[in-house]
Amino acid sequence: MGWSFTRGSRGCSCVLLLLVLVGAASPQEVEQAKAEATAALVQVLKLWNVEDYGAVYDRGTTTTKRLFTREDFIGRMRGLGCKTTCCWTTFELHNADYQSPRLVVVAGRVGFEWTGRIVPRFQCGPRVQSFPMTREEEAWRIDLTLILPFF
Repeated sequence: MGWSFTRGSRGCSCVLLLLVLVGAASPQEVEQAKAEATAALVQVLKLWNVEDYGAVYDRGTTTTKRLFTREDFIGRMRGLGCKTTCCWTTFELHNADYQSPRLVVVAGRVGFEWTGRIVPRFQCGPRVQSFPMTREEEAWRIDLTLILPFF
């Protein structure tokens, strides 16, 4: 004995099956993920401002931490000649786009300033940038190659 579907019920069944398999997040879960990912990004940018590059490295994704050692990352960051600005000019949120419970893309205007030690290797001024934030090990992590513009 086989199943017989009409055209309309087959489409509805597929949609319901996808919702069950994917697991639809509630609006509260979406908003919480967006807020947490944004806060994690702001924390990384603040650590960059105070030049705590080791702590920035610790907040990187597992995949990008495999690309270079902690010491190499710290050396590259010191060589940029640019850091994020302080306080309210560090980051201005434009939007946070929830992709999944493990991925939120946070976009906004990041403030940069010259460190005064070496000539910056890129334009050291405010710019709009997007950062995919990945949830790993129960924390939101950043792709470290997005921080190093000349990786």
